[in-house]
Amino acid sequence: MMILKKYFFSLVFLGLSMTIGAQDPHFSQFFASPSTLNPAYVGTFSGSYRISSIYREQWRSALEDPLTTFIAAGDVKFPLGEVRNTNPDIVGAGIMFFSDQVSTFDLNTTQIALTGSYHKSLDNKSKKYLSLGFQGGILRRSINYEDLTFQDQWNAINDYSFPTNEYLPQNNFAIGDFAVGINYFSQPSKRSSFMLGAGLFHVASPNISFYKYDQSSNVDFIKESAYNKKWTAYASYSIQTSEIFRIDPRVLLLSQGQHTEIDLGTNFRYYFYSTDATYLNIGPWVRGVKNDDGFGLESIIASVGIEMSGLQFAFSYDYNIGKLSADRINMNAFEISISYIGNYDNESEICPQF
Repeated sequence: MMILKKYFFSLVFLGLSMTIGAQDPHFSQFFASPSTLNPAYVGTFSGSYRISSIYREQWRSALEDPLTTFIAAGDVKFPLGEVRNTNPDIVGAGIMFFSDQVSTFDLNTTQIALTGSYHKSLDNKSKKYLSLGFQGGILRRSINYEDLTFQDQWNAINDYSFPTNEYLPQNNFAIGDFAVGINYFSQPSKRSSFMLGAGLFHVASPNISFYKYDQSSNVDFIKESAYNKKWTAYASYSIQTSEIFRIDPRVLLLSQGQHTEIDLGTNFRYYFYSTDATYLNIGPWVRGVKNDDGFGLESIIASVGIEMSGLQFAFSYDYNIGKLSADRINMNAFEISISYIGNYDNESEICPQF
């Protein structure tokens, strides 16, 4: 049974990964991954520097090994001009490492990218910032053919033990990849703020077909497969309802190729007086998706997190209620994120707060 399952997924993933425009992995904790949400969101935080990482695992029950995605990133910000009694312009810079892996077939997508952002102050009296961001990096795709099984390897008894005659192209390549974004942040009072933004990823729609470097005229495969552009748009609002309680409703719209996704939910933030700057975050979420077969609810998401002295830790679980879950049992996922926001020694002099 495991051999048949591996053979089935070999055919599926070989076709999808080699000839069809790829889809980026998504994150339920999308605000914990600023570099994949919007380049203009880099440098938008209350502090001087931020170090963050997020790990996602999904489809453990359907695959021998689950799909895994990992991101590690860091960003800093620096004010321009005089800081005291004003809201100065800010320059942000960040670096990101990204890894997406299908371990069963050793199908990997990795990326390292640099991001720059400029945050223009629109008001010296209240905090209003309009931000632009640009991201550039190198993206690498690879696959291990030894982990794939083909129909002509069947020995007609009980195993896929014969060598294959399938034509296989170069199994790795690297391409340049770029993204741009815009973000608006406003804090009309000490108790409320809101933010909205949009990003465009894979601006040049690079060719991601494994066959693109193949020079053989005898092989009829698709040598051009554009990486679908990804659009992100989001909005968030924060309201402090009391000295110990805050509500943060958020929404994300994501579109890539034929796939559209909407994430909608609210984080509830509770402050513990008895400890030093410790917060508890709890949030219910829902995700709706639109594919070729129409729009429907895909997942119900629950998240819980804790913040203490700049350190933030969160866990979320996606319970799949869509059509995919009905076809294959427990197509669920979980995420773990951790981040640290720190300040320079002379923070009061050089770092304005978002």
